[in-house]
Amino acid sequence: MTKRVSRILALDMSTKTGWAVVDVYEGKFELVECGTLTKISEPEGEYPINYLHWSGACFSSIEELIYKYKPDEYVIEETAKGSKNNMSQKIVEFIHYELALFFRDGGNKPKTYYLTEEWRRICGCKMNDAEKKQNANVRKQKKKGIKVAKNDEGKRIGIVGKKHVNVRRANEVYNLDLILKDEDRADALLLAHALYLEKYKK
Repeated sequence: MTKRVSRILALDMSTKTGWAVVDVYEGKFELVECGTLTKISEPEGEYPINYLHWSGACFSSIEELIYKYKPDEYVIEETAKGSKNNMSQKIVEFIHYELALFFRDGGNKPKTYYLTEEWRRICGCKMNDAEKKQNANVRKQKKKGIKVAKNDEGKRIGIVGKKHVNVRRANEVYNLDLILKDEDRADALLLAHALYLEKYKK
C-alpha cells in the first residue's frame, strides 16, 4: 500500500472560500474533495465590529473543513493590494487574520502562501492558441461594429480572460469539468497543485 506523504488543504479565502483537499503520495497526487463554501453576507452593524462578526462566521466554515479533513499542511492564496475594491479587500484581510490566530493558537502546521500570479505561473496558466485565436476573432468583430461575436459555427463567443484559463487548467490537471462559476474552486485546486509541483514532484 502506497504511503501518504501529506494531505494539503488549499484555501482561496473570501466570503465564499474556494477549497480543495489533495493527498500526496510518492510521485503522485490525488484529489480528495473540493468545493466552495456557502457565501456569507455582511451582517448588520457598524464597521469594524460587524466585520469581526463577519470574518468570524466565514472562518467558522473554514475551521469545519480543517477538523473534518485534518490536513498536514496548508496552501493559501496571499492577499494583494488593489486586487479587489477597498471593502472587499478588508473582509478578506479580516478572514486571513482569523486564520493567523488559529495558527498561533495551536493549528500551526506547515503553510505556504502564494500570490495569484505565482501559482498561475507554477501551474502553467497560459492562454493557449485556441483561446488567443478566439480573442482575436472577438476583437476583430467588435471593430467592425458587431455587438455579438460568433465563431465559424455561429456560436456566441466572448473574450477569454484569466479566470477562464484558470478553470481550463484546473480541469486539465484534475480531469474535471468545472465551469466559470466554479472559479474559486479552480483557484484552490491550482494552489494545491502549485505546492505539489514545487515541494513534492520529483
